[in-house]
Amino acid sequence: MRKYKDLLKPYLRNILNILRYENSMTQKEMAHFFYISTRSYCDLEGGKYSLSAVSLIILLAYLPNDVMVQVVREFFNLILDEQDKEED
Repeated sequence: MRKYKDLLKPYLRNILNILRYENSMTQKEMAHFFYISTRSYCDLEGGKYSLSAVSLIILLAYLPNDVMVQVVREFFNLILDEQDKEED
């Protein structure tokens, strides 16, 4: 599971960056959205930490249904690709 967590961190970091820039939000506004401190949000964007389960649910609930499904499926495809690499 650890290897998948290592895949998830940069994947979600990219999603957060896209979301923030598409909505013209500051890091402080994003932190407020996730009910966390600005410093904690900066650490998320910087790749130091990953989203908590609660923050992940908040993120997914915010996204339109088609985008939410796309985000989840794209990550699942990353997992499948990683498994394929291990089998080779």
